[in-house]
Amino acid sequence: MELKIIREKEKEIEIGAIGADDSLMYPLLTELLQNEKVVEAKYIKGHPDLDVPSLFVRVSSGDPRAALRKAAENLSEDFSSLRKKAEKKLK
Repeated sequence: MELKIIREKEKEIEIGAIGADDSLMYPLLTELLQNEKVVEAKYIKGHPDLDVPSLFVRVSSGDPRAALRKAAENLSEDFSSLRKKAEKKLK
């Protein structure tokens, strides 16, 4: 997966996610929406053959990049914890 900034303003950012699919983007979107500083977050799929999926984030305060980074870190921790529990149970 490759990320590319499509547009960025002080309180918002839109990132193209080349090679991303719903299994990554929806959990990331859900995590973003749990952040009280995020006032809007949406996953824009567009046309499957013509458009690059993108993620739009708008915050009330702070940095939208920081909100995105925090959501990715939280998701990474969740999946890591899940993997450890699964490995322990499946031994």
